[in-house]
Amino acid sequence: MLRQGGHQLRASAARALSTAAPAPAAHFTLTPRLKDGSREARRLRKQGLLPGILYGEGVNGDASRVLVSMNQVDFEREYRKLRTSMGNQVYEVTTGDGGPATKVLLRDATLHPVTDIPQSVNFLRYKPGRKVHIPLDFLNQEGSPGLKRGGYINNVYHEIPCTIASEVIPSKLYVDVNGMHVGERIYLENITFPEHVTPLVKPESVVATIAGKRGLIQKPEAEVVEVVEEAAVEDDDDDDEPIF
Repeated sequence: MLRQGGHQLRASAARALSTAAPAPAAHFTLTPRLKDGSREARRLRKQGLLPGILYGEGVNGDASRVLVSMNQVDFEREYRKLRTSMGNQVYEVTTGDGGPATKVLLRDATLHPVTDIPQSVNFLRYKPGRKVHIPLDFLNQEGSPGLKRGGYINNVYHEIPCTIASEVIPSKLYVDVNGMHVGERIYLENITFPEHVTPLVKPESVVATIAGKRGLIQKPEAEVVEVVEEAAVEDDDDDDEPIF
């Protein structure tokens, strides 16, 4: 249910859907390294490698901290494909030691502030209960009267923090703003999450509004009240009235 100033709005004005299309996990090959520090990082980057760290407790209980490097081209290929949702994917990595593949989440990828060239990337071992941030995407903006009249979407949250209990994570949460007017709000309780995804935001929290100038706010239609005027009743004794 949508709310505005205590009034109920159309529930259909903001239908929110979450999608989590299963896809084979991408695989990265990580190479263990012994040296750390900025000088070693520069040396690796000159060789087309990204320095990083594999850390955190995994499903099997392994919580070791391992210095690694990976091919920069492999990372950039995946980054161009997924961009901001890359951190919501579960990847498989091997470290070249002959051991089994490890499932991980990408963390702390840094880009050059000017060139956007990747500088480093870390990997957090996956296990159920990990925290992720799932971005919001707004559908059918062309069908929103508020947006067509010059309003805009004011994001209170660009991403929703959640915990996950599955390797299948929604890349985005899609919110339908068709029919929404300036002043209407979208609450977290309007978003449907998969069973294995638990939001870390209160259900009554506002995640976005259709904002704009005060004059764009839709005014409620005035209730039309039919007034029936009683016709003047002529007095039967009009003949007794004096005539001037």
